[in-house]
Amino acid sequence: MTAQIVAAWATLNGFDLLESGKYRRTDDARTLTIEIKKLSVVFIDERAGLRPRVNSTLFKDLLYGSPNNRLERLFRGI
Repeated sequence: MTAQIVAAWATLNGFDLLESGKYRRTDDARTLTIEIKKLSVVFIDERAGLRPRVNSTLFKDLLYGSPNNRLERLFRGI
């Protein structure tokens, strides 16, 4: 998996590009952010009144299987 695949997935799932490597989507009561780093991807879930939940993984750990399924599982994990 590469940064380009994560960026394409973010765009297809309604995330807006904020700056290079940073995508954000606002749903009902939360803001979801994806930050693409050099070797990893970071998911941040911010809800009003709660501490942000953060989940990150290295690209090398996302090598096998369908990219959509892996990213969905990571995203639900936060």
